[in-house]
Amino acid sequence: MSNTWITPTEAATIISKNSRHAVSLYHVQTLIHRGKIGMRTFPDGKQLLKRSHVESTRVAIGTGNLHHRDRGIS
Repeated sequence: MSNTWITPTEAATIISKNSRHAVSLYHVQTLIHRGKIGMRTFPDGKQLLKRSHVESTRVAIGTGNLHHRDRGIS
């Protein structure tokens, strides 16, 4: 497998490190659905994300760490 594609779990770790706070897997999925991160899905259901998109993604503090905050509900 090429290094240009990574798992959502790896993506959450990288984005958390680059943003300097925890980012949930749910928020990674939100970024995918918003078109911020490219994704490839395989017939067995496995998802891989484009590493270059993940590495350039930063999430503001207070965003992306809890499920309900991802939707804008306090």
